[in-house]
Amino acid sequence: MTAQEFRITRTHATWKPRVTAEDIPFFAAEGSNDVLIGLGGEVKSHTSGSGRSLVHELPYASMHDDAVSASHVDFVTLADLPEGVELNYRIDGGFNNNCIVFSWSIDDPEAYALKWVCVKTFTGMQIKYVTEKKRSPLIFAFADEDAFAYCDKMPCEECAFRCKSGFYAYACISGVGIVKIPIDRVSMITFGKFDE
Repeated sequence: MTAQEFRITRTHATWKPRVTAEDIPFFAAEGSNDVLIGLGGEVKSHTSGSGRSLVHELPYASMHDDAVSASHVDFVTLADLPEGVELNYRIDGGFNNNCIVFSWSIDDPEAYALKWVCVKTFTGMQIKYVTEKKRSPLIFAFADEDAFAYCDKMPCEECAFRCKSGFYAYACISGVGIVKIPIDRVSMITFGKFDE
């Protein structure tokens, strides 16, 4: 039997990390189509909760509405997407490191285009831009606490443990807005395994 190799990317957390329920603040700049992201200000990162149920309270969660001279962006849901626009994800990897594979399909690229995707994680966020010749998918690689996993299944079976619960993907689509997607899907195929 081969000994388990622990890579530097593997989390050392002995409890499942959690993150604030607050959204990453996106702002619409007045008089333009520019989108701004609030990273935080005076409030430092800290934890709330107790014991093995600590929540990472990241600086963006404490931003005041009057801190930016722009208005908050309202999010769109997957149900609000126009016909012919599809967004999806899957989780892949294992204990040492893992990733979210974010895919999209747009039937009418003249009307709609994916501009960027931001993934909210336990320790912060990752942003990837969709460059001119980029095709689906985008890969968001995780390490340390963001790579927390209960199992080493590749790809993820989307079981009831939902290791990435608290993660969100925010996808900016021209002609639509910013779509907010929770990364907490549970497969009904694997869900029945726990009832046996």
